Amino acid sequence: MTVTQETAEALIARIVQARTRLAEAAATADLPGIAASLDELEHAHGQARELGVEIARPGADREETRP
Repeated sequence: MTVTQETAEALIARIVQARTRLAEAAATADLPGIAASLDELEHAHGQARELGVEIARPGADREETRP
């Protein structure tokens, strides 16, 4: 199966949105929101793996600085 750029971008957008919702839910201790966000992340990451779409880790575009 060939993955189109559009499909890859849609998966990446889903993951970014789920990460954002997870961070918001965690900040407010919204347990159902955390669970739903984790489920969405797991599902989207699974689809990305199946299709061979690489997903960057959060913060991977920043340089790591260590003391």
